[in-house]
Amino acid sequence: MADPTEAGGTAPEPDAAAATAPVGGTVNSQVTDAVATVDTLVAGLAPASAAAMLGLAGAQSVALGMYNAIARQQADATIASATLAALCARMMGAPLPAGAASPSAAGLIAMAEAQAQAGIVILRSQAEQAEGDPAAAEAALARVAAAAGAAPVAVVDPLPEAARPAAKARRG
Repeated sequence: MADPTEAGGTAPEPDAAAATAPVGGTVNSQVTDAVATVDTLVAGLAPASAAAMLGLAGAQSVALGMYNAIARQQADATIASATLAALCARMMGAPLPAGAASPSAAGLIAMAEAQAQAGIVILRSQAEQAEGDPAAAEAALARVAAAAGAAPVAVVDPLPEAARPAAKARRG
């Protein structure tokens, strides 16, 4: 860059404070204002950032709970489907696939009881709500209670013992 005095101009006057201060010891007032503005901005955004993080954490926990509920429902549906297939195979006298275990009587009873308890809870909640059909839910609860108090149902074998070998021979 050319010296301004060569072109007939005068050199700019040095700042008096800059001339007396040690090198690197002065800070421009614009830089100080910018740093103060950024500090104020960060301090002002902190509560909003904290609230946003709290909202995100809450949404994440709700989403994880929903995911776990859906995964549990899918697992229950898979178990129920497998149990139903095994029961149908048992009723028809068909062999189960290799490696498949027939459900135990205790397991079937426990599963049926759990499903009945879940049904009763749903019916009770529907009966207590004004929006649903409380009368229908009450009637369904009465039918379930009557069925529970009824005499045990006799188990009828769908195939008499004499027909069982013939049915197995046809299947396979």
